[in-house]
Amino acid sequence: MPLHSINFDGMIMIDRSKVWTGSLNEVALAGRPKPQACFYDTTLRDGEQSTGVMFNPEQKLEIACMVDGLGVGRIEAGFPRVSEDDREAIKLILAAGLKAEIWGFARALPDDVAAVAELNLHHSVIEAPISNRKLKALGVSRDAVLTRIKTAVEFGVEQGLHVAFFGVDSTRADLDFFERVYKTARDAGAAEFVIVDTLAIATPEAVSYLIGKAREWLGQDAIIHFHGHNDFGMATADAVAAVGAGATWIHGTLDGIGERAGNANLPEIALALELLYGVDTGFHFERVRQASKRLREIAGYQLEPWKPVVGETLFVRETGAVAAQFHIPEAIEPYSSSLLDTPRNIVLGKKSGLASIKIKSEQLGLNVPEERFPALLADIKSLAIRKRRLVTDEEFRQLLALS
Repeated sequence: MPLHSINFDGMIMIDRSKVWTGSLNEVALAGRPKPQACFYDTTLRDGEQSTGVMFNPEQKLEIACMVDGLGVGRIEAGFPRVSEDDREAIKLILAAGLKAEIWGFARALPDDVAAVAELNLHHSVIEAPISNRKLKALGVSRDAVLTRIKTAVEFGVEQGLHVAFFGVDSTRADLDFFERVYKTARDAGAAEFVIVDTLAIATPEAVSYLIGKAREWLGQDAIIHFHGHNDFGMATADAVAAVGAGATWIHGTLDGIGERAGNANLPEIALALELLYGVDTGFHFERVRQASKRLREIAGYQLEPWKPVVGETLFVRETGAVAAQFHIPEAIEPYSSSLLDTPRNIVLGKKSGLASIKIKSEQLGLNVPEERFPALLADIKSLAIRKRRLVTDEEFRQLLALS
């Protein structure tokens, strides 16, 4: 049975027999309604704010195509008022005929909104700062920002835009002012509402609480987004909490690329929702690692080798005790490597065991008598300790020839 299959609605489904997470989550979540999640990618805008990263229009088109291929529902293509490159990129992306909805980004200024509408975009985020600290830093009063929001959203709607209001630093805003701001945006014609954890200060419990209050104030049917960052390493947990609280759209980037500690990582969130919560995300996980690799080539950054979803060592084993169980992947891995279309591997080093020698010999097509394993293992450990690194396959062959 293939790992991925298509159900009658065309949704990508995962072969649950390849997921080895046990039954604890199902027991703990029993009786709770299964949430739904949609994904809004902002790699091209917020991701590009990562220090030292800059995409040209052709690269933005390539990234948009990769993200579209992952099954993301919406792509934020750029901020046209402040960048000629963004304007050119948006034109290229619109002409590409992608499946995802293409969104623009604007501040709560008529000229920003006009720049989006002039490109024949039909959807746009309109942002404004709403926390006391942000307003003070910018020298803008509460009344002034409310007027800006009302004017910009009304203008956007008049231009035929489907508007999502984006309250910058909304998790640090006073709750009474948060309510006034989002109701102002709603009354001006905003169709959707983005709760923004700009500095990543919200716990999952706080995210759930704020989304609950927003739905109370704006209506239970209000379309709520959650836009999170990762300064405390909580972005995935916060996004999952947002989905559970009723958020429809989760914002994030490929690899979590972004300013400071980065944005919420969309593939990581999707994997957690799919495998731990049983949510049908429609995500093409088998394409994620290749997309991550290409984004790294374009942007010029590296990842921790142990990073979830895309890390190089997720399915690579050195430890001898684990190697002894390598033939039973469900004993040492939470899900099949085939989900991510990547091979499993054994490497040799200081922590290897006799089982490591056996598996590596078979991988390389070498017929090594088992009585030679102990001496080879001693040589491998000695070489690894001396070199302070793993032993390569070629070095293993050399040790075998010398022993």
